[in-house]
Amino acid sequence: MKNRIFLSLIAAVTVCSVAQADIQSPPGHHFNWSRKLSRGIGNLLYGAAEPFNVWNKTNASDGSIAAASDFFVEGLKRMVVRAGYGVYEVATFPVPSWKLTYRPMYYRHDKIDPWWGYTEFAPQPGALSQVSYSRSQGW
Repeated sequence: MKNRIFLSLIAAVTVCSVAQADIQSPPGHHFNWSRKLSRGIGNLLYGAAEPFNVWNKTNASDGSIAAASDFFVEGLKRMVVRAGYGVYEVATFPVPSWKLTYRPMYYRHDKIDPWWGYTEFAPQPGALSQVSYSRSQGW
């Protein structure tokens, strides 16, 4: 009888400690000042890849003539927007500025649009690591 009480007490303590560990890690715990600084530097340095990404996406969906015009219009717009976000994030990296957090203001993890939405970091030409499928998939 004593062993059963002791084992059930240990099981209750184990379950409570696991539940408490989950509460101690909030959803936005990985957004901190260093991630904000690296995101800003990445947007400044690698935002120039946006026009080429737009070229690849538009070429796959609408053809090369549409891709040539989107390269200049949409691609340059996205590059300038990325550079603006990069300057903002580098300038304000020590301060939790967006809703008193270090999250990026242009990225929503629950509603990311991998086709035209802004991802947290600048895109890699030829690969998009935030989604589970590849760009070579036919639409």
